[in-house]
Amino acid sequence: MKKLSFIINVVIVFGISVELVLILFGKLSADQLLISSAVSGLVILVSVKLLKDALIKLFGLSDDQREAVKNEINVMDEIEAHIAWKLSLQNYLDGKTKGDVQLEQIMRDDLCDLGKWLHGPAKTVFGPNNKGIQTLTEQHSRLHTAAGFVVKNIQEKNLAAAKKIMDGEVRIAFHEVMRTLNVLNTVLTTK
Repeated sequence: MKKLSFIINVVIVFGISVELVLILFGKLSADQLLISSAVSGLVILVSVKLLKDALIKLFGLSDDQREAVKNEINVMDEIEAHIAWKLSLQNYLDGKTKGDVQLEQIMRDDLCDLGKWLHGPAKTVFGPNNKGIQTLTEQHSRLHTAAGFVVKNIQEKNLAAAKKIMDGEVRIAFHEVMRTLNVLNTVLTTK
């Protein structure tokens, strides 16, 4: 599927490039441009359909399961919650937050709403071997573990190490979680 999607995207880019060159040199009539644009549009639609199908297959949900998941968790709320969580971690690193963060709590990936869902209802709905949920669970766990190391280094007054982890592992894990949550949201909201 990846290879087919890549080939389709190359064809789209090539087709658009050829169109632009022909337009620049005045070699494309209005009728030819219309036909060429229509073909490009069809190829783009096929590419989008293949991508949508691949996303749905990743999580493997029927329409009824999608509705059940939407009733259990609001993916956009979880995205917002994790953005706020990361910002509060950054504020803690920057010394803008008073108080102490509990290391044991921040390292646990099963205490936030997303973690509770991933370790509970998600396994029931998706099954224990679902690649999409396995991937999201692993990414989410890495995020919390990396954040724990940030907090540990802050508490040990090793701010340089904390900053390095925040800018490295936390940033990478955070973006992975955001990407996968966005894919899940697309799967849940696309018919």
